[in-house]
Amino acid sequence: MLKQTKNAIQGYMYVFPVVLLLLSLSLYPLVRSFYLSFHEVKLSSLNSQVFVGFKNYNSIFTRIVPDFYKHILPATVVYVAGSVIGQLGFGLAIALILNQRFIKGKGLIRAFIILPWVTSGIVIAISWRFMFEPRLGILNYILQMFGNSNPPTWLNDLKLVRICLIIANIWHGMAFSFIIQTAGLQSIPEEVYEAAVVDGANSIQRFRFITMPLIHSFIILNLILTSMHTVNSFDLVYAMTNGGPLYKSEVISVYLYHRAFDFGHLGEGSSIAVLILLFNLILTYFYMKLNKEKPRHKNEN
Repeated sequence: MLKQTKNAIQGYMYVFPVVLLLLSLSLYPLVRSFYLSFHEVKLSSLNSQVFVGFKNYNSIFTRIVPDFYKHILPATVVYVAGSVIGQLGFGLAIALILNQRFIKGKGLIRAFIILPWVTSGIVIAISWRFMFEPRLGILNYILQMFGNSNPPTWLNDLKLVRICLIIANIWHGMAFSFIIQTAGLQSIPEEVYEAAVVDGANSIQRFRFITMPLIHSFIILNLILTSMHTVNSFDLVYAMTNGGPLYKSEVISVYLYHRAFDFGHLGEGSSIAVLILLFNLILTYFYMKLNKEKPRHKNEN
């Protein structure tokens, strides 16, 4: 027992520096942001911190321009929902295709698919911004080649700007979903599919009753990580639209940056950061509830 206790203490000593580093980089900023959210702190006078209670939160929800309920919340929900659904859907579809035996050169294809994910978000944002550029962009050049004399302005169009951002983010983050779903598909034993074929199950039935239930946990993990990353996403939206036009793409992370650094209200920016944390916790709780609800199969007589 003494030897086991000694080994346990040594193990904790080895882990302690890493734990301390993680706490200093994550827990302290979290507590500090929560503390500042109840104070009036300006970028021009950081040492002056006046306790104001829920004033910062009240300002967020009562400000007319931009209106939280008309601009910030709809832009965030649409951007997150569209990006997550697109990344999960395309990632799973490509993973299913490359999981087939007849596909050749899988390693090379997977390397090309992963490239957008390892590329800097700023580089991707600038590249997509040039493609959506009304006068010099490749998209409008192609449309004009096919006879469209009045191509759209894309990022300056109130109806198209959110779609453009979602497309760019799907292209950027789809590889992450592809990696997770590929791991899930490869964890399924081949014998399970062979037994299903012997029993007469077609491809749709195999996908519904074998593939989806067995990768259910991978899908939930994918949803959690992708949703959190998209809610916190800043560089792509900021570099492409900066929240415009007319706050149509002012997602909550860009809103935080504007209030905290453009206007210098660090206390209000901290309040928005707390709201982002709550948004992530709500999504995570919802996904965990889905994970507990295991797929049920009814026996038909």
